[in-house]
Amino acid sequence: MNSSFFNGFVNGILPWYLNNQRDLPWRNTRDPYAIWLSEVILQQTRVQQGLSYYHAFLSAYPDVLSLSAASEDEVFKIWQGLGYYSRARNLMRTAQCIVQEMDGQFPQTFEGLLKLPGVGPYTAAAIVSFAFDVPKAAVDGNVLRWTSRLFGSDAPIDLPATKAMVQTELDRWIGQTSPHLFNQAAMEFGAMLCSPVPKCGECPLNEQCIAFREQKVKELPVKSKKVKVEEKHVYAFFFHNAKGNFAVEKLPEKGIWAGLYSLPMWMSDEPLNQADVLKRIQKQGWVTADVCDLPSPYLVTHLLTHRRLKVHIFCILLKNMPKNASIFERWISAEEARHLGFPKVFERYLKTQIPKYAGLI
Repeated sequence: MNSSFFNGFVNGILPWYLNNQRDLPWRNTRDPYAIWLSEVILQQTRVQQGLSYYHAFLSAYPDVLSLSAASEDEVFKIWQGLGYYSRARNLMRTAQCIVQEMDGQFPQTFEGLLKLPGVGPYTAAAIVSFAFDVPKAAVDGNVLRWTSRLFGSDAPIDLPATKAMVQTELDRWIGQTSPHLFNQAAMEFGAMLCSPVPKCGECPLNEQCIAFREQKVKELPVKSKKVKVEEKHVYAFFFHNAKGNFAVEKLPEKGIWAGLYSLPMWMSDEPLNQADVLKRIQKQGWVTADVCDLPSPYLVTHLLTHRRLKVHIFCILLKNMPKNASIFERWISAEEARHLGFPKVFERYLKTQIPKYAGLI
């Protein structure tokens, strides 16, 4: 164990955390269900955004038994807007597994938690340390950032070998302190002080930090590769009829917006002109031959982690239904729509562009 770094953490970061920690609801409980819920929600999600979802889920499903009995549509409706919908599906699978196979009790070991759907090493470590004080370091992106700078390491943090090295070192440290306090302080330090734009002047470790001493803070941490953001074009259609209903489809369980309800759509690598769009929806039988022109689309750019989506939404009143009306998976009313989960881009479209649905979706 590097005693200098360890002592700096104990004497610097722990007192800083106790004096500066954010008041977050999941820090005031040892309930593994509430802790697990918060960890799943906060994956790829900022704390301020995640707070409202955390409260909404606990209000709707106060325990693992109630969540295990929920329908997919109900869970996806609450999850709507968080993205990475496989997390919501894993929530339900894990809740059902705990209720049906574990008598409603969360495993109290790191290894036991790893067997649950969607629970990886970081989440398992967070749960066992926060709920049961098991000494297992929770190594996330925040922790990898500050350890890289503190140690002055140029080992790429997106490589498994680097994460394993940090895990081994911090597992030694956490055994000498309160596991619950250690992991909370380690993550808070990375989130609030040693952030992507660090506050080195306020850092209690700046005298020991190799990156600070060698003026390499901006260069660390290192990643082996940059994520390439690809651009796609989405062509979606608000097909509505005289009754005020509109067509929707449920997306597959794999792929973008998996399992959510969507306006009929397709995705293209290249932009299409309106003539080509019209030909395609005619060929697919979505409109009758008497539809020979399209209105100007509603255009919006929707950003995902690895994708930039140029979304084109066409509003089309179907005065004459296609001969094969069942070509659309489902027709729903505004009242039905409010109970279904949609991708945020389509929910926003309905709320802001279709007055009838404002306040309902």
